[in-house]
Amino acid sequence: MIDDGSRHRSYCLLLFSRVDTHEADLREQAAKYGLEAEIDALLRYLETHGEVDDDRLPEWDEYQELAVDYEM
Repeated sequence: MIDDGSRHRSYCLLLFSRVDTHEADLREQAAKYGLEAEIDALLRYLETHGEVDDDRLPEWDEYQELAVDYEM
């Protein structure tokens, strides 16, 4: 990720939700770059519909609005 802010994480979430990403491959690449915790938080966020305690992630309603804006 370029930046650690909510905006960039929101775009990562949109990308993960849109493309067919194999979780094992994603986790392998995350480990390669030392991003295991970040990827875990993003995947849990999507799986639980925002039930993740992380201030760097948007509220679920905000994420849903962004997804609608991008027609996803």
